[in-house]
Amino acid sequence: MRDDSADWANTVKQEAEAVKRAQARIIFIGDSLTENWDEEIWKAHIAPMKALNFGVGGEGPQHVLWRLEHGILDGAAPETVVLMIGINNFWRDFSAADTARGIEAIVARIHARHPATRLVLLGLLPVYEAASPIRPWIGEINGRLKQVKNVEFFDLSAAFLEADGNQRLQLYKEDHLHLSKAGYVVLTRELTPVLKLP
Repeated sequence: MRDDSADWANTVKQEAEAVKRAQARIIFIGDSLTENWDEEIWKAHIAPMKALNFGVGGEGPQHVLWRLEHGILDGAAPETVVLMIGINNFWRDFSAADTARGIEAIVARIHARHPATRLVLLGLLPVYEAASPIRPWIGEINGRLKQVKNVEFFDLSAAFLEADGNQRLQLYKEDHLHLSKAGYVVLTRELTPVLKLP
């Protein structure tokens, strides 16, 4: 459980209640990159799919596991879960191996709860410049996630990088971590054939 956010447990409770009320076809689970999906793009392309956004800023795999244990998938089985999580563990000094194991544990929990649900696992997106020490960490995680069974894994990194490996800066905010509206246009475009978005 997180102890750095006073209202976090209440957020989890609200998500658990929402999933029981809604007949969601798609549930997106992640951190701020999911939570901050551009509202206009979400409403136009993702909300019509009866989607729920369960992104929470600051999350790591360990927090998603806690949320799973406290009801965020206790409603009717969704057709699809889209999972993108892990980047915040870099600043918590988790190894790439441990972070990947946490994501694998999430996959196992989701399959145990809803065996027939399709699980779309997204690799971590590239952040900062090509020479940043976070890049090999991200690369190791994505390499490990490619080996996870019973998921559809998609590494969308190429859509966010220039030929020299640096970020396409227009797709990111000034922190070089969070996505701009243009970034969400690209992310949604990449997911359109995967999720058959309108």
